[in-house]
Amino acid sequence: MSAPAGGSKPADFKSDPRYTLNPETNKWTFVGDDNVSYEYDENVGAWFPMYDEELIKAQQSVYAVEGVNEEAIKPRTAKKRVYTYDEVAAARFPASLSALCENESNSKKQKRDASKKPITSVYVTGMPADATVDEIKHVFSKCGVIMEDLDSGTPKIKIYKDEEGRPKGDVLVTYFKEESVSLAINLLDDAEFRLGEPSSKIRVQQAVFKEKENTNDKKKASSTPNKNKTKKRLHQLQRQIKLDWVDEETGKKAEKFSKIVILKNMYTQQELDEDPTLLLELKEDVREECEKLGEVTNVILYDKSPGGIISVRYTDQKSAEACVLLMNNRYFAGRQISAEIYDGKEKYQKSSVRTEDEDEEAEKARLERYARWLEEGDETEQEKA
Repeated sequence: MSAPAGGSKPADFKSDPRYTLNPETNKWTFVGDDNVSYEYDENVGAWFPMYDEELIKAQQSVYAVEGVNEEAIKPRTAKKRVYTYDEVAAARFPASLSALCENESNSKKQKRDASKKPITSVYVTGMPADATVDEIKHVFSKCGVIMEDLDSGTPKIKIYKDEEGRPKGDVLVTYFKEESVSLAINLLDDAEFRLGEPSSKIRVQQAVFKEKENTNDKKKASSTPNKNKTKKRLHQLQRQIKLDWVDEETGKKAEKFSKIVILKNMYTQQELDEDPTLLLELKEDVREECEKLGEVTNVILYDKSPGGIISVRYTDQKSAEACVLLMNNRYFAGRQISAEIYDGKEKYQKSSVRTEDEDEEAEKARLERYARWLEEGDETEQEKA
């Protein structure tokens, strides 16, 4: 194919009917003797063959292979495989990947859970209008330690009021521990705030708080309080919980001791050694006498402690106090005895608190004393005869 004959400048193409200006590309075209279309490139100043499907097919037919359909064969486009981090890790460490992913998900879950603050407040409705903070604290402190304001030290009990300043009957009580919330709901919900007054029935439920918008100014303001002061106050509340528990345990012991009467100077050790049966007789006599005042659950003779000690335990405190009034300064077997409520401090000893060797020795000694007592009794009867 040769270049078109004629002028080589666009100015000459206008006067030659063989050249045509393409309005779409604004370029001059020319059809040669071989039916090939050419396009003039002004930048280069030369003619170039134009793309033609028929021309391409004609050229391909020259190089076609008989029996092969070239249109059915399409070039395969290679796609690049993108591997994720998990897939790479699974290939390298297949055994540890599942455990690693599980630990990672668990740690994320724990972080989300840790970010949620525990709800330690209860919302109360139906509260009597004349209820005071002290009265509310007295009732709700039965379920746990009530949180105190870190600055003022007052209990965190909020009484809601209307626009005129009158109580609405709604109260917010904040505890120190989350567990106190469920306890307060179980014990106080739908109960009388003041026993014997049906009109003072209250409803207790877990408080619901709406999340506040977190702004930088609020964050800065919340971080300004003295952290040491906060820690100190929280430590004091923690200590108060422990003291309340100790007081409760101490109160239970004091209640138990208030039902025990200690009788002193009831016998001498010499009398026990001389008469082996005296131990049982004393316990029976004391129980019979003390049961006139109330139900006795136990009588113990402390033969290993000096002072002739016998303890009497009642089922109630009033019977124990009545026993003290009756038995104190009373004469028994020619001796003046004393009676008092057990203080829980003195530790008395009895024969049952021994090792196995000591028990065997004591048993042998007691049997020997009992045998001598029987022999003496026989000799006395023979002399009388």
